[in-house]
Amino acid sequence: MNVAQRDRTKAGPIVSLVTTHGRQELTSQGDERLFDLLERHRVPWSAVSIYVIPTGGGDPVLDPCLDRRLEDFHEASEILLYFNRNVNPFNFSLNQFKTIAPSVGSLQATEYFYQRMDNANGSTEAYLKKLSPEECKQIIADRVRDAILATVPPDTDLVVGVSGGGDSNAMLYGLSQLADHGLRVHPVIIMGIPDWDKGVPRARELCANYNLELTVMEEPEVKALLGIQNDGTPLIDRFEKEFKGDDFEFLGTLLVRLALVKRARDLGTTYLCTGLNLEDVLCEALFRISSGMIPAPFPKREIGDMNLVFPLWLCPKRIIDGCFPKMSLENYESRYPCFSLGRNLYYSMIYAMQSQFPGYIEQFAHGCSEISMRNPTHYVFDEQLGFHVERFVPLALRQKFRKMLGHADPVAVV
Repeated sequence: MNVAQRDRTKAGPIVSLVTTHGRQELTSQGDERLFDLLERHRVPWSAVSIYVIPTGGGDPVLDPCLDRRLEDFHEASEILLYFNRNVNPFNFSLNQFKTIAPSVGSLQATEYFYQRMDNANGSTEAYLKKLSPEECKQIIADRVRDAILATVPPDTDLVVGVSGGGDSNAMLYGLSQLADHGLRVHPVIIMGIPDWDKGVPRARELCANYNLELTVMEEPEVKALLGIQNDGTPLIDRFEKEFKGDDFEFLGTLLVRLALVKRARDLGTTYLCTGLNLEDVLCEALFRISSGMIPAPFPKREIGDMNLVFPLWLCPKRIIDGCFPKMSLENYESRYPCFSLGRNLYYSMIYAMQSQFPGYIEQFAHGCSEISMRNPTHYVFDEQLGFHVERFVPLALRQKFRKMLGHADPVAVV
């Protein structure tokens, strides 16, 4: 046995990906599992059937061996990974990409992958675009402008939910660039949990930068939006007592909407907006599709007589953060962990698609938006709960929710 053969034995058998476009040997390491090798080469484990060629020769044998280390394949001379479809799995590989410097400004704030597709030639070209803060702000301003022009009439009062983070700053910047639309912006922030409270000073600062008057709703007023009996118990403690294991973000989203609606009624307007970005709207859409529901409408959602708008719906978080990196960092450092498995799952799926297939989730967002706007969700005002709901709230959940609010009275079935 020569040196090359001894090295090959130690490293394990040759591993080759076999497709209708040819065969490609994958570099391997003897101490790694076959699953690890697939992960390194971005080959989905579910997309291949694994056949092992015996050392002494003979027909390949189908082998369930993802968890085996390559150095333990003493009986195999080669492992063949047959791709399950007659496609080229490396068409969208990001291993070879071009880096493009910022077009405006010298400071590199962030970066984003893009991919050009030439369907006629069956080829793709990936490139990593370095983005300066000026470029990021221009991208956000352009997309905010498109969203507002498509959803909000001229000369409108718009109530804007802010948190004091990078998304809020980027959204307010984008809105401030609409000088010719007659938009009057009214920012609102709510208090009641530590994360929100920490954002108030930052929100005051950024609103001052845009010459906007910030409305701050303190905890007693926020509780009153749901009719919570104000006995001094913090909002988050009330929620976690009755909804153990659930994410407060779900109640927080409702409270933000109710606060914006209240401010809108005070101003006599029906338009409000929040900073849901590209990944946010697609996480929600993916959850709904997986649950047998049509995506809720975006970029505009009619809830009762109110119009909820999402100006950042086509804005990736990485580019948003590139607008005002310092403020985004402060927001990240004050966040609390999310333990909801569903929320973790759908965000993870969106980020995986975004990273593996640059440009796809923007296409996915357009498609979901078109479907959602053609088939708008109908919201009904629930007299007992005091806010609009999409569908009937089961009695057990209704009673649990009212108990959290401090209502001990029984609830009749509606």
